[in-house]
Amino acid sequence: MMVPALLPSATQQKCPHAPLPAAALLRRLNMFSETVALAPFLPTGLRHPCECAPFEQAQAGRVQALDECDARQEDEQIHDKRETRSRAWSGSTVASTTCSDDTDASPPQSLLDDAVDGNLLLGQVWELSQDAAGCRQVQQALEEADQKLQMVLVSELRGHVLQAIECPHANYVLQKCIIMMPHTGFQFILDELLAGGADAVSAAVRHKYGCRIVKSLLEHGTQEQISPIVEVVMEVAIDIAKHPYGTFVVQHMLLHLAGEARRCLLQHLTAGANMLASDPQGCATLGAALVDSGLTEEVLSLARRLAEGPNLLVEMACLRHGHRAVKEVLELLEGG
Repeated sequence: MMVPALLPSATQQKCPHAPLPAAALLRRLNMFSETVALAPFLPTGLRHPCECAPFEQAQAGRVQALDECDARQEDEQIHDKRETRSRAWSGSTVASTTCSDDTDASPPQSLLDDAVDGNLLLGQVWELSQDAAGCRQVQQALEEADQKLQMVLVSELRGHVLQAIECPHANYVLQKCIIMMPHTGFQFILDELLAGGADAVSAAVRHKYGCRIVKSLLEHGTQEQISPIVEVVMEVAIDIAKHPYGTFVVQHMLLHLAGEARRCLLQHLTAGANMLASDPQGCATLGAALVDSGLTEEVLSLARRLAEGPNLLVEMACLRHGHRAVKEVLELLEGG
Protein backbone atom coordinates (compact mmCIF):
# COMPACT_ATOMS: atom_id res chain seq x y z
CA MET A 1 0.00 0.00 0.00
CA MET A 2 1.40 3.41 -0.99
CA VAL A 3 0.38 7.00 -0.03
CA PRO A 4 1.48 10.44 -1.26
CA ALA A 5 4.18 12.36 0.57
CA LEU A 6 3.06 13.57 3.98
CA LEU A 7 4.06 17.22 3.61
CA PRO A 8 4.99 19.14 0.45
CA SER A 9 7.99 21.44 0.51
CA ALA A 10 5.74 24.44 -0.13
CA THR A 11 4.33 24.08 3.39
CA GLN A 12 7.76 24.50 4.96
CA GLN A 13 8.44 27.54 2.78
CA LYS A 14 5.31 29.17 4.18
CA CYS A 15 6.62 28.79 7.75
CA PRO A 16 10.29 29.90 7.63
CA HIS A 17 10.21 31.28 11.15
CA ALA A 18 8.31 28.50 12.90
CA PRO A 19 9.32 27.72 16.53
CA LEU A 20 12.20 25.27 16.86
CA PRO A 21 10.09 22.12 17.64
CA ALA A 22 7.71 22.89 14.77
CA ALA A 23 10.57 23.70 12.40
CA ALA A 24 12.29 20.42 13.24
CA LEU A 25 9.06 18.48 12.67
CA LEU A 26 8.46 20.22 9.35
CA ARG A 27 12.01 19.48 8.27
CA ARG A 28 11.71 15.79 9.13
CA LEU A 29 8.30 15.40 7.50
CA ASN A 30 9.52 17.16 4.38
CA MET A 31 12.20 14.49 3.92
CA PHE A 32 9.43 12.20 2.58
CA SER A 33 9.47 13.85 -0.82
CA GLU A 34 8.74 10.59 -2.58
CA THR A 35 5.90 8.13 -2.17
CA VAL A 36 6.01 6.49 1.25
CA ALA A 37 5.47 2.77 1.78
CA LEU A 38 3.27 1.89 4.76
CA ALA A 39 4.54 -1.67 5.10
CA PRO A 40 7.22 -0.75 7.74
CA PHE A 41 4.48 0.64 9.97
CA LEU A 42 2.44 -2.59 9.96
CA PRO A 43 2.65 -5.17 12.81
CA THR A 44 5.70 -7.42 12.53
CA GLY A 45 3.69 -10.47 11.57
CA LEU A 46 2.13 -8.73 8.59
CA ARG A 47 5.34 -7.21 7.17
CA HIS A 48 7.16 -8.54 4.11
CA PRO A 49 10.97 -8.27 4.55
CA CYS A 50 11.47 -7.24 0.94
CA GLU A 51 9.13 -4.28 1.33
CA CYS A 52 10.68 -3.02 4.60
CA ALA A 53 14.39 -3.21 3.79
CA PRO A 54 14.60 -0.42 1.18
CA PHE A 55 12.58 1.93 3.35
CA GLU A 56 14.67 1.25 6.45
CA GLN A 57 17.91 1.85 4.57
CA ALA A 58 16.63 5.10 3.12
CA GLN A 59 15.27 6.19 6.48
CA ALA A 60 18.64 5.55 8.18
CA GLY A 61 20.30 7.80 5.63
CA ARG A 62 17.73 10.55 6.23
CA VAL A 63 18.16 10.37 10.00
CA GLN A 64 21.95 10.64 9.69
CA ALA A 65 21.59 13.65 7.38
CA LEU A 66 19.18 15.34 9.79
CA ASP A 67 21.46 14.72 12.77
CA GLU A 68 24.39 16.29 10.94
CA CYS A 69 22.23 19.28 9.99
CA ASP A 70 21.06 19.74 13.60
CA ALA A 71 24.64 19.56 14.89
CA ARG A 72 25.77 22.25 12.42
CA GLN A 73 22.90 24.53 13.43
CA GLU A 74 23.68 24.08 17.14
CA ASP A 75 27.35 24.97 16.55
CA GLU A 76 26.32 28.07 14.61
CA GLN A 77 23.97 29.19 17.42
CA ILE A 78 26.69 28.82 20.06
CA HIS A 79 29.15 30.72 17.88
CA ASP A 80 26.62 33.53 17.32
CA LYS A 81 25.94 33.84 21.06
CA ARG A 82 29.62 34.09 21.88
CA GLU A 83 30.19 36.72 19.18
CA THR A 84 27.24 38.77 20.48
CA ARG A 85 28.50 38.69 24.06
CA SER A 86 32.04 39.48 22.98
CA ARG A 87 30.80 42.57 21.13
CA ALA A 88 28.79 43.62 24.19
CA TRP A 89 31.85 43.28 26.39
CA SER A 90 34.18 45.08 24.00
CA GLY A 91 32.48 48.40 24.82
CA SER A 92 32.07 47.86 28.55
CA THR A 93 34.39 49.15 31.26
CA VAL A 94 35.53 47.72 34.55
CA ALA A 95 35.90 50.42 37.16
CA SER A 96 38.72 50.55 39.68
CA THR A 97 38.30 48.50 42.82
CA THR A 98 39.69 51.18 45.12
CA CYS A 99 38.17 54.41 46.38
CA SER A 100 41.09 56.60 45.34
CA ASP A 101 41.41 55.46 41.69
CA ASP A 102 38.65 56.79 39.43
CA THR A 103 40.04 55.49 36.13
CA ASP A 104 38.06 52.98 34.07
CA ALA A 105 39.62 50.12 32.12
CA SER A 106 38.28 47.41 29.83
CA PRO A 107 38.88 43.80 30.95
CA PRO A 108 41.98 42.22 29.38
CA GLN A 109 41.26 40.18 26.25
CA SER A 110 42.63 37.01 27.87
CA LEU A 111 40.27 37.50 30.78
CA LEU A 112 37.38 38.14 28.40
CA ASP A 113 38.14 35.00 26.39
CA ASP A 114 38.24 32.85 29.53
CA ALA A 115 34.95 34.31 30.71
CA VAL A 116 33.16 33.88 27.39
CA ASP A 117 34.32 30.28 27.17
CA GLY A 118 33.72 29.52 30.84
CA ASN A 119 30.35 31.06 31.57
CA LEU A 120 27.29 31.62 29.41
CA LEU A 121 25.91 34.26 31.79
CA LEU A 122 28.10 37.01 30.40
CA GLY A 123 26.18 39.99 29.11
CA GLN A 124 23.07 39.17 31.13
CA VAL A 125 24.21 39.08 34.76
CA TRP A 126 22.18 42.14 35.80
CA GLU A 127 19.09 40.94 33.95
CA LEU A 128 19.28 37.50 35.55
CA SER A 129 19.99 38.97 39.00
CA GLN A 130 16.53 40.57 39.03
CA ASP A 131 14.80 37.23 38.55
CA ALA A 132 14.08 34.59 41.19
CA ALA A 133 15.62 31.73 39.21
CA GLY A 134 18.24 33.85 37.48
CA CYS A 135 19.70 35.23 40.71
CA ARG A 136 20.37 31.67 41.84
CA GLN A 137 22.22 30.97 38.60
CA VAL A 138 24.38 34.05 39.10
CA GLN A 139 25.13 33.10 42.72
CA GLN A 140 26.12 29.59 41.65
CA ALA A 141 28.36 31.00 38.95
CA LEU A 142 30.10 33.22 41.51
CA GLU A 143 30.64 30.23 43.77
CA GLU A 144 32.15 28.09 41.02
CA ALA A 145 34.17 30.77 39.20
CA ASP A 146 37.78 31.65 39.87
CA GLN A 147 38.66 35.17 40.98
CA LYS A 148 39.27 36.44 37.43
CA LEU A 149 35.87 35.29 36.22
CA GLN A 150 34.21 36.63 39.37
CA MET A 151 35.59 40.08 38.60
CA VAL A 152 34.17 39.96 35.09
CA LEU A 153 30.76 38.78 36.24
CA VAL A 154 30.30 41.32 39.04
CA SER A 155 31.47 44.19 36.83
CA GLU A 156 28.08 43.89 35.11
CA LEU A 157 26.46 45.00 38.38
CA ARG A 158 28.28 48.34 38.32
CA GLY A 159 25.84 51.21 38.11
CA HIS A 160 22.99 49.07 39.48
CA VAL A 161 23.93 48.78 43.17
CA LEU A 162 21.20 51.07 44.55
CA GLN A 163 18.60 49.22 42.49
CA ALA A 164 19.96 45.85 43.55
CA ILE A 165 19.84 46.84 47.22
CA GLU A 166 16.08 47.25 46.99
CA CYS A 167 15.46 44.24 44.73
CA PRO A 168 14.09 41.09 46.41
CA HIS A 169 16.34 38.93 44.21
CA ALA A 170 19.39 41.00 43.25
CA ASN A 171 20.20 41.75 46.90
CA TYR A 172 21.20 38.09 47.28
CA VAL A 173 23.65 38.47 44.39
CA LEU A 174 25.24 41.49 46.10
CA GLN A 175 25.55 39.52 49.33
CA LYS A 176 27.20 36.67 47.45
CA CYS A 177 29.66 39.13 45.88
CA ILE A 178 30.61 40.41 49.32
CA ILE A 179 31.00 36.92 50.77
CA MET A 180 32.87 35.29 47.89
CA MET A 181 35.21 38.07 46.76
CA PRO A 182 38.17 39.82 48.44
CA HIS A 183 37.37 43.20 49.99
CA THR A 184 38.81 45.04 46.98
CA GLY A 185 36.45 43.12 44.71
CA PHE A 186 33.28 44.50 46.28
CA GLN A 187 34.57 48.03 46.84
CA PHE A 188 32.31 49.24 44.01
CA ILE A 189 29.26 48.39 46.15
CA LEU A 190 30.49 50.72 48.89
CA ASP A 191 31.43 53.38 46.36
CA GLU A 192 27.98 53.48 44.76
CA LEU A 193 26.20 53.36 48.11
CA LEU A 194 28.29 56.20 49.54
CA ALA A 195 27.94 58.20 46.32
CA GLY A 196 24.27 58.62 47.23
CA GLY A 197 25.27 60.43 50.41
CA ALA A 198 24.08 59.98 53.98
CA ASP A 199 20.46 59.71 52.83
CA ALA A 200 21.22 56.68 50.67
CA VAL A 201 23.11 54.95 53.49
CA SER A 202 20.37 55.73 56.00
CA ALA A 203 17.71 54.45 53.60
CA ALA A 204 19.65 51.23 52.98
CA VAL A 205 20.05 50.60 56.71
CA ARG A 206 16.29 50.94 57.16
CA HIS A 207 15.36 48.88 54.10
CA LYS A 208 14.11 45.30 54.28
CA TYR A 209 16.79 44.09 51.87
CA GLY A 210 19.28 46.93 52.19
CA CYS A 211 19.98 46.12 55.82
CA ARG A 212 21.28 42.72 54.68
CA ILE A 213 23.80 44.37 52.35
CA VAL A 214 25.02 46.72 55.09
CA LYS A 215 25.35 43.81 57.52
CA SER A 216 27.43 41.86 54.99
CA LEU A 217 29.66 44.88 54.42
CA LEU A 218 30.16 45.29 58.17
CA GLU A 219 31.07 41.63 58.51
CA HIS A 220 33.42 41.24 55.52
CA GLY A 221 34.75 44.74 54.89
CA THR A 222 37.84 46.22 56.48
CA GLN A 223 37.48 48.81 59.24
CA GLU A 224 38.73 51.45 56.80
CA GLN A 225 36.15 50.45 54.20
CA ILE A 226 33.15 50.50 56.51
CA SER A 227 34.09 53.62 58.50
CA PRO A 228 32.02 55.99 56.27
CA ILE A 229 28.93 53.83 56.84
CA VAL A 230 29.64 53.67 60.58
CA GLU A 231 29.88 57.46 60.78
CA VAL A 232 26.48 57.89 59.16
CA VAL A 233 24.86 55.35 61.51
CA MET A 234 26.49 56.89 64.58
CA GLU A 235 24.87 60.26 63.87
CA VAL A 236 21.37 58.76 64.06
CA ALA A 237 22.15 55.65 66.12
CA ILE A 238 19.12 55.93 68.41
CA ASP A 239 16.62 56.30 65.57
CA ILE A 240 18.17 53.43 63.64
CA ALA A 241 18.33 51.23 66.76
CA LYS A 242 14.56 51.62 67.13
CA HIS A 243 13.82 50.75 63.51
CA PRO A 244 12.53 47.22 62.70
CA TYR A 245 15.40 46.66 60.23
CA GLY A 246 17.89 49.19 61.51
CA THR A 247 18.16 47.39 64.85
CA PHE A 248 19.82 44.43 63.10
CA VAL A 249 22.47 46.72 61.63
CA VAL A 250 23.27 48.26 65.03
CA GLN A 251 23.46 44.81 66.62
CA HIS A 252 25.84 43.74 63.84
CA MET A 253 27.98 46.80 64.49
CA LEU A 254 28.27 45.75 68.12
CA LEU A 255 29.65 42.41 66.94
CA HIS A 256 32.04 43.50 64.20
CA LEU A 257 33.32 46.99 64.98
CA ALA A 258 36.82 47.43 66.36
CA GLY A 259 37.24 48.36 70.05
CA GLU A 260 37.20 52.16 69.84
CA ALA A 261 34.32 52.35 67.37
CA ARG A 262 32.31 49.85 69.43
CA ARG A 263 33.00 51.88 72.59
CA CYS A 264 31.71 55.01 70.85
CA LEU A 265 28.55 53.18 69.77
CA LEU A 266 27.90 51.95 73.33
CA GLN A 267 28.25 55.50 74.60
CA HIS A 268 25.64 56.67 72.08
CA LEU A 269 23.28 53.90 73.19
CA THR A 270 23.82 54.73 76.86
CA ALA A 271 23.01 58.39 76.23
CA GLY A 272 19.70 57.40 74.59
CA ALA A 273 18.92 54.47 76.88
CA ASN A 274 15.60 55.91 78.10
CA MET A 275 14.28 56.29 74.56
CA LEU A 276 15.45 52.82 73.57
CA ALA A 277 13.94 51.24 76.68
CA SER A 278 10.44 52.40 75.70
CA ASP A 279 10.58 50.79 72.25
CA PRO A 280 10.39 47.04 71.44
CA GLN A 281 13.15 47.20 68.80
CA GLY A 282 15.20 49.48 71.03
CA CYS A 283 14.99 46.84 73.76
CA ALA A 284 16.36 44.26 71.31
CA THR A 285 19.31 46.57 70.61
CA LEU A 286 19.90 47.09 74.35
CA GLY A 287 19.84 43.34 74.91
CA ALA A 288 22.60 42.89 72.33
CA ALA A 289 24.65 45.74 73.82
CA LEU A 290 24.43 44.30 77.33
CA VAL A 291 26.10 41.02 76.35
CA ASP A 292 29.20 42.74 74.95
CA SER A 293 31.94 41.04 76.95
CA GLY A 294 34.79 43.05 75.48
CA LEU A 295 33.92 46.41 77.09
CA THR A 296 32.96 45.67 80.67
CA GLU A 297 32.99 49.27 81.97
CA GLU A 298 30.82 50.62 79.16
CA VAL A 299 28.34 47.74 79.50
CA LEU A 300 28.08 48.24 83.28
CA SER A 301 27.51 51.95 82.72
CA LEU A 302 24.61 51.14 80.39
CA ALA A 303 23.13 48.66 82.88
CA ARG A 304 23.29 51.23 85.71
CA ARG A 305 21.67 53.85 83.52
CA LEU A 306 18.72 51.54 82.86
CA ALA A 307 18.40 50.51 86.53
CA GLU A 308 18.38 54.13 87.71
CA GLY A 309 15.37 55.10 85.60
CA PRO A 310 12.09 55.17 87.58
CA ASN A 311 10.10 52.03 86.73
CA LEU A 312 12.15 51.71 83.56
CA LEU A 313 12.96 48.03 84.05
CA VAL A 314 9.31 47.28 84.78
CA GLU A 315 8.23 48.95 81.54
CA MET A 316 10.93 47.14 79.61
CA ALA A 317 9.88 43.77 81.01
CA CYS A 318 6.41 44.29 79.51
CA LEU A 319 7.72 44.89 76.00
CA ARG A 320 8.66 42.39 73.34
CA HIS A 321 12.43 41.70 73.64
CA GLY A 322 12.46 43.84 76.80
CA HIS A 323 12.41 41.01 79.32
CA ARG A 324 15.68 39.64 77.92
CA ALA A 325 17.37 43.00 78.31
CA VAL A 326 16.08 43.24 81.90
CA LYS A 327 17.53 39.82 82.73
CA GLU A 328 20.91 40.95 81.37
CA VAL A 329 20.78 44.13 83.50
CA LEU A 330 19.98 42.21 86.69
CA GLU A 331 22.71 39.62 86.06
CA LEU A 332 25.32 42.32 85.35
CA LEU A 333 24.46 44.34 88.47
CA GLU A 334 24.38 41.28 90.70
CA GLY A 335 27.78 40.21 89.43
CA GLY A 336 29.19 43.77 89.50
